[in-house]
Amino acid sequence: MELTLIYVYDPLCGWCYGFHPVMEKIHKRFADQLAIEVKPGGLAVGDRAMPLGEGYGYITDALGQVEKTTGVEFGRNFKLLAEEGSYLYDSEPPCRAQLTMNQLSPTDSLTFAGVLQNAFFRDGLNLNHAETYVTLLEEFDLDTDTFMDLYHSKAIAADLQEEFKWCKNAGATGFPTLLIRIGDEISLMARGYRLFDTIESHLHHLINNLEKIRKA
Repeated sequence: MELTLIYVYDPLCGWCYGFHPVMEKIHKRFADQLAIEVKPGGLAVGDRAMPLGEGYGYITDALGQVEKTTGVEFGRNFKLLAEEGSYLYDSEPPCRAQLTMNQLSPTDSLTFAGVLQNAFFRDGLNLNHAETYVTLLEEFDLDTDTFMDLYHSKAIAADLQEEFKWCKNAGATGFPTLLIRIGDEISLMARGYRLFDTIESHLHHLINNLEKIRKA
């Protein structure tokens, strides 16, 4: 009856950027009661990857909505990057970095997700360049060469495609998505941005019900 909250997000998803503080609060609130697993979902990969400028109108409208709803702020450097427009909006490199962290240091997965999103949406850093991750890894007790070797490997590239398929098959067709795993059973909890109180209440009742079942 082990309980796991599976957080499916994408490093280039603005709503996920707004949702990360909620996930941090959930992690703190339920640290001793459930496991949190982070999975990269693949928002803009393959044919969906494109120069940022091609979707700038939509992105500009969405930024204001995300800021108003979630309280986060997009950094000036990111807004300048979006306005200039040539940046290739490709989720594959940062998703590959997330999966690399998941495999090497799963306890840092959620923190790393926040670092990735701050790097892009706050600081406007280029997540398509491997050198960026070398800098980001300075915050973690992890060997940089080991990370980069796995990041560049064919194995992690293949694993990432399987991860994308798994997320889609599990119902994570939008981001952020929260899935619940109880034992071997996986169910959809929420898709899209949700307030902390909503998620906290749902998990609180779920955990209480599981405790009653265990004691029965």
